[in-house]
Amino acid sequence: MTQRITRRTFVKGTAATAAFAGMAAMAGCASESKTETTADDKQTDAPESKYDNTISADTEDLNIVLLGKDSKIAAIILALKKGYYEEEKLNVATQTVSGGFPEAMPALSNGTADVLPFGSIPSCTYIGQGDDLVIFGGTVADGSECVTLIENKDAYKKPEDFKGKKIGCFRMETGHMITKSWLRQNGIEDGKDVEFILLESSAAEVAAVENGEIDMCFVNSGYGYVATQGGKCAVAFRPNELTGKEFPCCRQTTNRKAFEEKRSALIKFEIANLRALYDIESDHEGTIATIVEYSGQPEEYIENITYGKGDYVAAMKFEMDPYTDDVKAFYGDMIDNGDIDDTNKELIVEHMDSTIYKAALDALIERGENKDFYEKLAAEYAKHNTLGI
Repeated sequence: MTQRITRRTFVKGTAATAAFAGMAAMAGCASESKTETTADDKQTDAPESKYDNTISADTEDLNIVLLGKDSKIAAIILALKKGYYEEEKLNVATQTVSGGFPEAMPALSNGTADVLPFGSIPSCTYIGQGDDLVIFGGTVADGSECVTLIENKDAYKKPEDFKGKKIGCFRMETGHMITKSWLRQNGIEDGKDVEFILLESSAAEVAAVENGEIDMCFVNSGYGYVATQGGKCAVAFRPNELTGKEFPCCRQTTNRKAFEEKRSALIKFEIANLRALYDIESDHEGTIATIVEYSGQPEEYIENITYGKGDYVAAMKFEMDPYTDDVKAFYGDMIDNGDIDDTNKELIVEHMDSTIYKAALDALIERGENKDFYEKLAAEYAKHNTLGI
């Protein structure tokens, strides 16, 4: 059975999960299942901000904490490379920590850093333990893969297919949490019908699959592609294929002080990132080249995990929408899974904001350039954000 995630287990365990056999994949995240409301039940209008969304004409500062050379922050990588932050009159200072979330989360909480663009599990965990953080945007959606032996790649389609199976996972990975919740909702209980086994890294998980010690394992950040290169394993499924729902993975989180005092800078940050998101969608070759230069990873690897190639389907979808409804649902899943002690599922609502992202979208739509792209994002935003400050 997976262990409960606390500040103590972050310090003891998270650093080990960052080693992806030389691949830059250091920031696991949490996936969020969607609420069961229908389109008719959802509001069609975005929540109105309580805050002043005036964008300052002055150059402002923002401090970002990063976890290694992870390609999942593609929008930030491109915005830095192309000078979009400077064009938006934003001075972005980045600090890269070597200690993973145990080092990054305190920096965010104490105000040393203004933004952490990785992880949902850490942000939700710290919020549940009393830290005053605000989730205000996204980095990627989905992003998780289940790896098994090639001969079993088509064996897991229905909840009952998982009965009696041993499933490898690690603390900061997202897909095992969404799948664990899906199984529970379909009557398959961890510790009774199925066993989730905590391992220290993706490499250890895949080795355990290859050796027959476990039946499958959950990995992210494109490690499914790495696993398939050994000739023994295949990607069986991505959790969104089981549930039929896209789920947000890594989020953008700030602290309350920065949220209240650096709002204009945060809107500029989102504007620049959204401009880069358009480039990711429209310029595959240029995006791959920029990420390769930034990460130092092989072009073949970056192309596969960014866009997919051949038979390999990229698990990550670059997505900046806050998905506040889904974050709340996932927070409830974490409580139900036993990962958060405080049972107040409404607590997370005070620690989400969807209006910074919306203000950035509005600004870009008003400018008119690539308007159709941003209007499409605005329509999606209205479907996923009926909550938030």
